[in-house]
Amino acid sequence: MIKEQYGLEFYKLSSDGSTSYHCRRKEGIVDQNNSLQFLSYLDRAGTEYLLREVNLFLNTDDPDRSMYESMVLEHIELDIEYPDFRIDKLPYTFPLADIEDLLQEWLDFLQA
Repeated sequence: MIKEQYGLEFYKLSSDGSTSYHCRRKEGIVDQNNSLQFLSYLDRAGTEYLLREVNLFLNTDDPDRSMYESMVLEHIELDIEYPDFRIDKLPYTFPLADIEDLLQEWLDFLQA
């Protein structure tokens, strides 16, 4: 699973009849993979939307793919810079194919 490759874990918290879903780094590790914890802010609809956006870039033959800023989250900038994915204008990126797999794992977790 891709989440293990990035040192992430998914967990649920239930309190007073409501459940929240979270993504965090295992063992309190702090490095660039911490930015992937943005998943915690994505509900099912937001995850499906971002996954569709990512898939559009991965499944097109258009050689002129340009940068794209997702509007799925208000407070975190998510940019597709094919073939990479950038979070909050940080100086590093993640492979778009990895983000696709990670979003699918997150969606599966939310639906379980």
